[in-house]
Amino acid sequence: MHGDEFFPLIEMSATRLALAREVALAKWHAQQVVEDGAREAAVISAAALAGASHGLSRVFATHFFTDQIEANKLVQYTLIAQWRRSGAAPDEPRPDLKRDVRPELDRLQEELVRELAATRALREDPEGATMLATAVAAYAKERGLDTLSVIALDRALARVCER
Repeated sequence: MHGDEFFPLIEMSATRLALAREVALAKWHAQQVVEDGAREAAVISAAALAGASHGLSRVFATHFFTDQIEANKLVQYTLIAQWRRSGAAPDEPRPDLKRDVRPELDRLQEELVRELAATRALREDPEGATMLATAVAAYAKERGLDTLSVIALDRALARVCER
């Protein structure tokens, strides 16, 4: 096994993180705070149920999606702080969280659960964490990710190979 088998999982996580910018723009426009405890709890609960239906432990699914959410918030906080320092967010259309962003996040959640189930043997391999770290580095280099994106991706995948 090689770390490149992690690429679909990494790609889905990176795609989910890319949506953090859309979430931040929507929250900036609506003057909402980054933290949304009720939404986070609902996402994690749904993920735990979906994970269990695919043979994942509820604890693992909860940890994984908590990490995904924390990484997303890391990006949101960073972008909003940058916009505050510059005095404005980018001048572009503001997405609607409920209509535009959340359905995509929900779709990605389903795909991530399936990919987590599909990569069980790889994630449980004693070298899994090392292979994942190497795969993330290769993915980041290939895609030209900036520092924030790499940090957020590392955070999003922090417990993928947890035993």
